[in-house]
Amino acid sequence: MPFFYRGAGVGTFWHQRDARLDGFVPRRPGQTPSKNQVIKHIASGTVDTPYVSLTRSYGIAWTYAIECGLAAPNKEQPAFVYEIELSDPLPQGLELVDPVSFIARKFPPPTADSSYYHDGDHTFLLGVVNERWVRMAVAQNTAVAPTQYVRQPPSAQGTPRAPNLSPELETLVRALRDAEILAVGNVPASCVCSRYEVW
Repeated sequence: MPFFYRGAGVGTFWHQRDARLDGFVPRRPGQTPSKNQVIKHIASGTVDTPYVSLTRSYGIAWTYAIECGLAAPNKEQPAFVYEIELSDPLPQGLELVDPVSFIARKFPPPTADSSYYHDGDHTFLLGVVNERWVRMAVAQNTAVAPTQYVRQPPSAQGTPRAPNLSPELETLVRALRDAEILAVGNVPASCVCSRYEVW
């Protein structure tokens, strides 16, 4: 039976509400799940969707608990990492969605005019994975800044522009980074095994 995790930073909704008692409930449980809702939830960070984010990685949940609260956690006011156990068959009314495979199924063929591919340098995705880390590394001269403009062939006279980052690509990168799984429906309290205090 696989374990899933969810971080709750100090002062956030799931920090103030104990999911061991209430389970996890999406903000918009009656809303129709869709590609646009997945993109909105992951790439835009909007929780006003029919999804609850879970991760297969304790480390990712720990990072969210430590870094994404309204205050820094400490021994007196710790952040939490919830551990959730889910197995087949899932509880009635609950569905799990792998956002990477869900989004990838919706891609057009490689010859289509619009594409999820980026046209930046090989370092471009580093900024999508962790923009804050890249900015710090550049400031400390331990990394080279990702290209701000698309490189063009020598004979090209195109207008300088930033690399293309489609919402689909941003969603894929962030979902992979966070080992993210989306729950559609309520995650019952009976599936929430533990709540670890972290600081």
